[in-house]
Amino acid sequence: MALRIGIDTGGTFTDLVAYDDDATFVYGKQASTPGDPARALSAVLAEVDAADRQVQSMVVGTTVATNALLQRHGARVLLVTTAGFEDVPFIGRLDKEELYNLHWRKPAPLVNRRDCYGIPERVGHDGTVLVPLTDSALKDLVAFVASRQLAGEELAVAICLLFSYLTPEHEQRIKSRLQERFPKISISVSHEVSPTWREYERSSTTIGDAYIKPVLQSFIAGVQETLVRLGITAPVSMLKSNGGHLRLNAAVDQPAQFLISGLAGGIVAARHYAQLAGVDHAFSLDMGGTSADIGTIQGGKERYLGEFQVSFGIPISVTCVDVATLGAGGGSIAWIDKGGLLQVGPRSAGADPGPICYGNGGTEPTVTDANLVLGRINPDYFLGGQIALDPAAPRAALSAIGQALGAEPDEAVEVAAHAIVDTANENMANQVKLIAVDRGVDPRDFVLIPFGGAGPVHASACARLLSIRRMLIPPHPGLSSAFGALAANWRVDRVRTIFGRSTHLNVEIIGEWLEALTASALSELREDGFTGEPILLRSIDMRYAGQNYERPISLPAGPFTTEAAGTMVGRFSRVHDEFYGFSLEDEPVEFVNLRVTVIGPTDLQPSVELSTTQEAEPTAWRPVSFHGRSYLETPVYRRELLGASFTLTGPVIIEEPDATTVVHPGDTLIVRPDGLLELRVE
Repeated sequence: MALRIGIDTGGTFTDLVAYDDDATFVYGKQASTPGDPARALSAVLAEVDAADRQVQSMVVGTTVATNALLQRHGARVLLVTTAGFEDVPFIGRLDKEELYNLHWRKPAPLVNRRDCYGIPERVGHDGTVLVPLTDSALKDLVAFVASRQLAGEELAVAICLLFSYLTPEHEQRIKSRLQERFPKISISVSHEVSPTWREYERSSTTIGDAYIKPVLQSFIAGVQETLVRLGITAPVSMLKSNGGHLRLNAAVDQPAQFLISGLAGGIVAARHYAQLAGVDHAFSLDMGGTSADIGTIQGGKERYLGEFQVSFGIPISVTCVDVATLGAGGGSIAWIDKGGLLQVGPRSAGADPGPICYGNGGTEPTVTDANLVLGRINPDYFLGGQIALDPAAPRAALSAIGQALGAEPDEAVEVAAHAIVDTANENMANQVKLIAVDRGVDPRDFVLIPFGGAGPVHASACARLLSIRRMLIPPHPGLSSAFGALAANWRVDRVRTIFGRSTHLNVEIIGEWLEALTASALSELREDGFTGEPILLRSIDMRYAGQNYERPISLPAGPFTTEAAGTMVGRFSRVHDEFYGFSLEDEPVEFVNLRVTVIGPTDLQPSVELSTTQEAEPTAWRPVSFHGRSYLETPVYRRELLGASFTLTGPVIIEEPDATTVVHPGDTLIVRPDGLLELRVE
């Protein structure tokens, strides 16, 4: 039967979820190979015998681009910009991540100052050419690039000229000349990567695109080689940061669209499960081996941002899912800081060597080690028994942590394990609180959807810290990001900066630009393989004259006319009043960015087959330590043996091959008919 495959290549594991014509699921999970991500992808495809089965389609989400940025493992970038503006990436903004921290240092840009070249040319704010680009200037630029080439070094060029989103001809000429002279060098141009205003953000985005382009090209080449070797000829796409996907052959030219590809899959999965359960508002908690990613579902849909920060001070202006990441995964390392306080993360043991209990040479205690000694993880059933864990191995390291915290030697291991788990829980709960304050929402009105290999282990404790009473745990939670890749819609976003005020607005030009953006987005959607009826969303970012930030206002259907512009001004006033608590009826309103989104809904409607057993029995009992209650003899159930409406009261452990769910004393767990586990906190 034909398989539709979703794959997530994470920092610790590479996961696969497939769905066939018989409406059944196929699952796979392999340890990631960070040095050669395609090798793990090949292994997980071999695990499900993909080469011997008909493959209908495949979508791959990856953290390759994210990790390259965070670990600074990208290409050496040469920035070409308008003469006099070479310092824009270094000046940046004057804000600080930690306002009162005198020792905080702003992260360095992804380009060195000596690699920034100012070319004589200038376009005005209205798109008119003030200083022409000459052949002599191009010749000098070619000489500069040639002088920067070193044997064995990966080189990329980022071109970002003033107001090129209005008049791109100079950028196009520079790109053409460099491609002609240096055909092997990757080139990114700002009017293609991010055709928006704000010079600093646009240059940072273009530099980021150039920085990871060779890395992504290498990953895609590895994927293509794997597919050829396995004889898979089905269309293959990459999951984009906006939760859509794009064919491999087109993805190689748009690396900025995949900077948080690996994080988007989890948010897509959370949206799917929220809609399945009829839940409007939810926080997703994707706790894997390296990090915890927190997303927001409101009104049954993912939240989106027009920009995200790779690290503070390095903005990337592309449409992406709204997700926050912190170093709180199963592999996060516990350590004592100079002040004697326990810290968990952001350093991670990763897949190699991994936690101490893996027996692969790890020496520092991790969250997984703590959960293991507390009895919450079965050492003989980790990843369905693929990896045997050693509960005794981490005890010495945990004891050292416990004694450093003041515990007696005979209690130090348990004290340290609880302290590590509690610290990780507090870190995740605090991040959710920050998100809630920023969004102006109350966590008590939300449902928590935990997944990832470690999410359901920590979910109940996190929910208590947030006063959340209800959780939904997906089937195979450790594979949810791969399921998100499988369930992702087609989605194309287009944006273009305009400048116009309500007092003197060129309605005709704006209408033409809207039509051009819509046609471009629909064309890409069709080229990517979508053949159904798309959903069209249009909006304009608007603000009062003199304001720094805009609010997106949805456009009415139909052509853009004077009447439509008036409607937009009225809508903006109402939205501004709702968001800020006031409106300025007599102030001119600025129209800043046009945005067009086209969505091709997936027709995936999977169902989960539940056990017909009415009264499941525990497969084992084991001592599990709960905070304040020490070790309690706790029943252990296998999830695949639980039938619909089956109800349990904690303490209980629910095991499945890719995750473990911990039900604390007094909590109630219900197996829903749709296959989700509903966990209600006492």
